[in-house]
Amino acid sequence: MSIGSRGDMEPFLAKGEELKSMGYQIGFCLPKQFENLAKEVEDTFFPMDPSFVELLESPEVKMIMGQVGSGLVRIRALFKLIKSTKKIQQQLIIDQHEAVKSFQPTKIIFHIKCIYPVIWAITTKNHVELLSPMPGLLHALDDEPHVGFGRPRGKWWNRFTYWLADRALISQSILGYGKSFLNEKNITLVYKKLKSFLHNELPTEYAVSQRIFKRPNDWPSHVIITNFRERNKTKNYKPSEALESFLSAHPYPLFISFGSMINSKPKQIGKDILKVSQQLDFPIIINSSWGGIEIEGPAPPNVCIVNDVPYDYLFPKIKAGIHHGGSGTTHSLLRCNKPQAIIPHIGDQFYWNRAIKKHGLGISGFPIKKWDINRFEQLVKELLNFKITDN
Repeated sequence: MSIGSRGDMEPFLAKGEELKSMGYQIGFCLPKQFENLAKEVEDTFFPMDPSFVELLESPEVKMIMGQVGSGLVRIRALFKLIKSTKKIQQQLIIDQHEAVKSFQPTKIIFHIKCIYPVIWAITTKNHVELLSPMPGLLHALDDEPHVGFGRPRGKWWNRFTYWLADRALISQSILGYGKSFLNEKNITLVYKKLKSFLHNELPTEYAVSQRIFKRPNDWPSHVIITNFRERNKTKNYKPSEALESFLSAHPYPLFISFGSMINSKPKQIGKDILKVSQQLDFPIIINSSWGGIEIEGPAPPNVCIVNDVPYDYLFPKIKAGIHHGGSGTTHSLLRCNKPQAIIPHIGDQFYWNRAIKKHGLGISGFPIKKWDINRFEQLVKELLNFKITDN
């Protein structure tokens, strides 16, 4: 059970694929938009209302994610977003409840954005497991704040941010968005009980490479660290003749992508990338994806534009990657031992940027709002000369 963008689905699809190979009967409860994706693994599918994913395409979300406009304008957009999210979240809880009622699972593996599994576990004593492709959520770190609170400060502040996040998760999300459902079902839940469950009882798997994250000694035993979960997406993939020809003519190019992120000047960024590729005379593959990078007109011969290529096919064939800092992209490059630089847009992407630099797996990038062609050119030069020392 997962909510979010494509990157939020993949670890759950991989986990489902793994469990299915072990003989378990599985089902997926995901937003409607990912039905075909889920059925690549299992036909048993329970759709959630598509409005949440549609919301990711709204002007308010694009403004916040792309850091478009002034801080005041983005704050106004955020409050508008919170208001519109409430009805969607209430419907998602109902959808999750109906899926569980129909499938009758013995265990739910869920994303932290899903509210109903917590209610189900506490009221029925059935088994759930939180699966997260990033740290910095429930369990406090000394040197990193909660993913929603920006850059690290002192130990006191870093740990305090987890207390603040707890208040939001429990009070606003479970008890706030879930209020109407709890009242309708005559379920009584209190803050203290929820906090105790989340921290002292909820089995949690952080699917994060130990090359960039070490398990803190003070974490409880029911919290484990595993490797990032990815499916083998090359099984039914055949690259286009254009891509094969490009890779043959231009071995080990630089890969650039902003994934599902957008920004305030995608056309200018596209022009800057093309200009730098020509100045440095180095081949580049650009994943245009959701439009964070827009290329106008035909690309020059040493640039290839792609849209949907399995990273486990492409990344062994590249020299290095520049990207937005999604957990999936970060770990795919790690698995192929390719140097990387992150241009973070929002949230946990700033954490991955710090982690990659800290562990000698790439160089530190700059935030998207500080985009500048000279800064980008310097980033490319440094990355192309970087060697990974951690093996």
